[in-house]
Amino acid sequence: MDPNLLIIKTLTENNCCSKNNLLLPKDKVENIVRNTGVPIPQMDIQVEILDNTNSYWAFLKRSIEKGAFLTISLNLKQNPNGYFIGRGWGDLKNARNLKADDVIKLYWQNTKFIFSM
Repeated sequence: MDPNLLIIKTLTENNCCSKNNLLLPKDKVENIVRNTGVPIPQMDIQVEILDNTNSYWAFLKRSIEKGAFLTISLNLKQNPNGYFIGRGWGDLKNARNLKADDVIKLYWQNTKFIFSM
């Protein structure tokens, strides 16, 4: 497993509240982009988050507006603070009954994130 393609995240209360947003570290996501050559176009690319046999789809996007906090169903978007997975995060969070202080892993493999705990 290449550590350059791995995001390890300790969930916060904000990640587990009803807002259903997951902030990912900007440097880690950009490192994955650099190491894989996967471009993040102005519009979006669709990526998959695979949790065992369940798939959750995300749109990897770069925000044009500075400081914009954007949420759409399981979309991964960038703002100056990092990348976010929006509303669809709630589906995965609820399916796994995730709570604050849980540690999750997202590993980029081929064209998808592999979710684990």
